[in-house]
Amino acid sequence: MEINIKNIETKTVHLNGSKPETLKNYFGETPMITRPNLELRSEEVDEILSKRPAGIIRYGLTVIALLGVLGLITSWYIKYPEIIKGSVIITTEKPPFKVIPRSSGRLQKLLAKPNQVVKQGDFLAEIENTTRLENLSVLQTLSKQLKKYLQNTASKVVFPSNNLTFGDLQNEYNSLLKNYQESERLMDDAIYQQRKGILEQQINDYKKMIVINERQVDLNNVEFENAEIKYQADKKLYQDKVYGKLEYLNLENTFIQKKKEKETYAKSLVENSLTLSERQKQLSELDFEFVQKTRTFRDNILQSVQNIDNLLANWQQNYVITSPSDGKLSFLKNLTENQMIRSGDTLFAVLPQNQLIIGLSIVSAQSFGKVKVGQKVIIKLVNYPFEEYGSLSRNIEEIEPTPTGSQYRVKIKLEKELVTNYDKTLPFQAEMQGSLEIITEDMRLLERTFYGLRKMLNQR
Repeated sequence: MEINIKNIETKTVHLNGSKPETLKNYFGETPMITRPNLELRSEEVDEILSKRPAGIIRYGLTVIALLGVLGLITSWYIKYPEIIKGSVIITTEKPPFKVIPRSSGRLQKLLAKPNQVVKQGDFLAEIENTTRLENLSVLQTLSKQLKKYLQNTASKVVFPSNNLTFGDLQNEYNSLLKNYQESERLMDDAIYQQRKGILEQQINDYKKMIVINERQVDLNNVEFENAEIKYQADKKLYQDKVYGKLEYLNLENTFIQKKKEKETYAKSLVENSLTLSERQKQLSELDFEFVQKTRTFRDNILQSVQNIDNLLANWQQNYVITSPSDGKLSFLKNLTENQMIRSGDTLFAVLPQNQLIIGLSIVSAQSFGKVKVGQKVIIKLVNYPFEEYGSLSRNIEEIEPTPTGSQYRVKIKLEKELVTNYDKTLPFQAEMQGSLEIITEDMRLLERTFYGLRKMLNQR
């Protein structure tokens, strides 16, 4: 703004009606108070302010004000959701079983094909080793026969021909064969059977002799009682002087002889009883020795069978890759025979049949409070670009309440078939990777603007 200096006027003001001379004498000089007459607007500004605004300007301001009010009203009614992104893995409700070899080596045989339906325990592949897989069934059959033999020795065992070799299991197989042969030899031992038969015959004879001795002792006791009665009568007659001294001594010797006979019969019975006990002891010792040898051989056979079973289990775990469950086999690597594989590599996956397909998503904790069960999610798979194949649209089924670190796990329920919004059915594969977009609840545009402004003010 320009100031017109020409229009400034200076006026003299007399204080209290006094003359200037009087004031001069009073103050020593004449005090002069001047008041500038300032004009703060130029002629151009006055000209502009004095004119009335044009009609287009008035109408323009009104339109701008109306548009502002309309914008506020529109921002109140316009709503749109927020999108929270995360990663997702498509899998089955019962997760696939991964097959990992325990040992490294050359892949000797592939025993299954991709997409083949397998059962638990089926052989999938064999790693190169010294024991042939064909001999596995031979040893398993042999183990079953030997277990039956241990329960009943009458059940015989048929061993394979000597042309077969069993690699790492050969030593245990040889030990098993030796123990079985010695056990059978002991069972068929003629000397043992002969000795046992002799002892059993002697025991029976002595038992009969003891019975005879017992009858003899009983008869002799009766005879002795009669002789004793006769001796007492003869003794009385001798005391009555009926018999002479010499005749009485002969009668007394006869009684003593009967007494000796009684002792002889008793002694014979005791001797035969002792002999019977000795023969029974010998038979018991012979049986005990036989049982001990039999038990030793059977224990050795059982130990060998257990060792073979354990070695078979370890060998199968190390060199034979088996299916851990029923399902559909999926090759996770391009496998060929004679290919080198390493322990710890994931070679196969067994997908359980008739399982619901689900999505497991990992979402960061940021804005996770807005995620709720039932919200719509959009899944885009890495293997199938959504521009060409489309995306999957599903809903959140479950949210784990406890986070893993700074992330939450969300479960999305899918159908048995993966049908995209382009009406394309995608083939299910084990653990398909993709991205996830969670569509949260709608929020007004005005509220988002207000939250944005408040965030900017808080940052300042």
